[in-house]
Amino acid sequence: MHKKNIALSFIAALILASSMVSVSAAVRIVTLTVRGMTCGGCATRVEEALKSTNGVQEVHVSYERGRAVIKYEDQKVTAEKLREVIQSIGFFCEVKR
Repeated sequence: MHKKNIALSFIAALILASSMVSVSAAVRIVTLTVRGMTCGGCATRVEEALKSTNGVQEVHVSYERGRAVIKYEDQKVTAEKLREVIQSIGFFCEVKR
């Protein structure tokens, strides 16, 4: 009987501990250097492509500065994927360090 109570207590503790651990996406901000933008229309095109990407929360693109600042959920999208999205619409892109 004593071993059964210990086993049940252990199982209950495991269940409780696993329910307390939640996997939540970390919100990150990345700055990407974007080359090839020549006007506000280019910046708008990049911004729209990024905003339509799952996991992207906020985007600011400047063709004058040649960069895109993106706020995103790292469980849904990666910085590499964001770079690929920009390159897929015809611009060169790299992560700014």
